Formats: sequence, C-alpha cells, structure tokens
Amino acid sequence: MKYLSFNILILTILMPPLLYLGTIRGLEAYYLQSRYQNEIENIYLSDMNSILSGDVMLQESVRESIERFMDEDMLIQLGIDLDVTVATKDGIILYPAGYRPGTPADIVNDNPMETARDNFQTLQNGLTVEVSAMIRLYSAIALSILLFYILIDGSILYFYFNSATFKARREEQEKAEELERLHRLEDEFNQQFSHLTTEREKLLQEYHSLQSSLHEQKEKAAKNEEEMFGEIEKLEERLAENLEEQELQAEEILELEEKISDLEKIRENINRQKEKHVEKLARRYKTLYKNIDIHERALAGMSDLTEDMALKAEELIHQLNADKSAVPIKRKVFSKKGKITAFEAVFAYNGRLYFRKKEDQKIEVLAVGTKNTQARDLAYLDRTG
Repeated sequence: MKYLSFNILILTILMPPLLYLGTIRGLEAYYLQSRYQNEIENIYLSDMNSILSGDVMLQESVRESIERFMDEDMLIQLGIDLDVTVATKDGIILYPAGYRPGTPADIVNDNPMETARDNFQTLQNGLTVEVSAMIRLYSAIALSILLFYILIDGSILYFYFNSATFKARREEQEKAEELERLHRLEDEFNQQFSHLTTEREKLLQEYHSLQSSLHEQKEKAAKNEEEMFGEIEKLEERLAENLEEQELQAEEILELEEKISDLEKIRENINRQKEKHVEKLARRYKTLYKNIDIHERALAGMSDLTEDMALKAEELIHQLNADKSAVPIKRKVFSKKGKITAFEAVFAYNGRLYFRKKEDQKIEVLAVGTKNTQARDLAYLDRTG
C-alpha cells in the first residue's frame, strides 16, 4: 500500500525500546539520583539525640535510618536499586556495614560516654554521602514505562494505519467515480458521434440536392438568357414610356397647382365675402333683436345656410326674442365639463339651433347649423363648456 511508509514502520518498531532506554537513563541521571541524594542526606542522621547521648553507635543509627527509609519508599519497592555509601573524611565506611580495621563489627561499647565521645568525634571529622540510583530493567517501573511507550506507539501505528486505509479507500472511491464519469462521457461522446454522423449524412444529401438544383438552375438560366434579354428590352421601352408619362403628369401637376392657386384666391374672396356677410348679419340682428346675443359661430352657421333655411332660422330667433317659452325645445345638451346647459331647437326639419339662458336672463344663441354639422356643433359646445 503506497500510503504505508516503510521508514515510519521501522521508526514505530524502534521507537518504544529507544524511548524506554532513554527514559530509564534520563530518570536515573536527572531525577532519581538528585532526589535520593537529598533524601538520604536529610534522614541518615535523623536520630541525632541518641547519637550524641551515646545510646546508639553512629554507624548503627545511620544503618537503621537508611534501611527504614528504603523499606518505606514505594519506588524502591517497585524496582529501584539504591546504592548508598556513608563514610568519614578518613575513608571509614559507616554504611553499608562492614569490617573496620582494629574494631570488630560485633563489639559493642557498653560505656555511653565513650560511645558519645566516639560519635561526636566522627561527626566532628565530617561525613560524606554517596548515592547511586538505578532502575532494574525487569522491574515494575521499567515494565510500566515500556508498556506506556508500546501503547503510544501502537496508538500512533493504529491511527496511521487507519489514515492510510481511509486514504486508500477514498482514492479507490475517487477512481471508481472518475471511471464512472469517463464511462458517462464515453456514452455522451458516442451519442454525439452518432448524432454528428446522422447530421453529416443529412448535410451530404442536402449538398447533393443543392448541386442538382444549381445545375438545373444553370440550365434554366442558359435557356432563359435570351428571354431575359428580350424582357430587358421590353422593360427599357416601358421605362421610356413611363418617363414620358411622368413628364405629362408633371405638366398636369403644374396645371393643378395653378388651379389650386386660383381656387385659393377664390376661397379667400369667398371668405372675405362671408366675413362681410357675417358682420352685416351681426349688425342687423343686434339692431332687430335686443333680447338676444348671437355668438360668432352662430352667425357663421347662419351664413352657410340656404336662403330658405336662413329665413326659418331667423324666424326661430325672432320667436326667442319675443317669447322664448313659445319655442319648442327638442332636448337639453350638457357639456362634459358641466359648465354649459344648452337647449336644442329644430327648424326647417334639418336645421338645428343651440341656445342658453344667461345670468342676466338674456338669450345667447351659441350655434346654428344642420343635421350634417350637428357633431361639430356639439363638440364646439363641449369645448366652450
């Protein structure tokens, strides 16, 4: 498996014993040595009163204190070898108990004074304490340390193996997904290729059809070329005729423009005559009918009426001037703005006259016309309102 490194496997195999040995040596050199050195120095003269009083010999007191400490210390019980040496400045070893030159080991001095003097003299000369601490390789402490590193190493190896397995599974899954995607792309490409092949066949058919049609068109063009030249000649002749007709139409347009100009002059004359006629009617009606105001539009409408209808309209105006209640009203006319309410009266069957009553009770004739001008007159009343 490419995710499992051979170097890491070797490292995980060698790491527990190396760490184990390093930890053992480190504990011995940097922790246990200094710790037990200090503790032995603190307790080996713990029974100083008995030593100075001569109740016990110095070496016996030292031996009992150190052995009691070693019996009570938990780490020593679990596998620490403690090598303690207590000696005088002269090189006489007080602990561990051994043979002293000139003094039998089992000789006991029954004189407390001499014992106290000897103890004091030995203490006066000074004592040295040397402690060496070592962890037994097969002790409980050593095996615990080794087991601890084996568990850590096993956990690391376990998580590393799981990580490698996960990566391998994920890679396999990605490969499977990529393979499936490539299969789908292959299917899509095959479909596109099939579609393009079909389109190519269609295009080839259209190409051959267009070639055939082009060939037919060329043949028809070759056959109809002479006919086309004949048509061109005919079109040129027709164009010449059209140009002649355009010249005649231009002359007719000039004549029509001259006639229109003449008609405009005639219309202006008619309008001037009409204005004069309207002014004449206004003076006449103002003189004859004092109770009526006639609007300019009504006067213009009167001027457009025939002579018979004009007489009928004037007769209706005369009635309005004399007695407006005698005039028959066809209907009321309301403007969209609601400002004017007018009345519609009929004369000469087709004639229409529109008037209203002003605030000063006078009658105002707003418009006069025929049935043909009724729509324009009503629109005028709406605008006036």
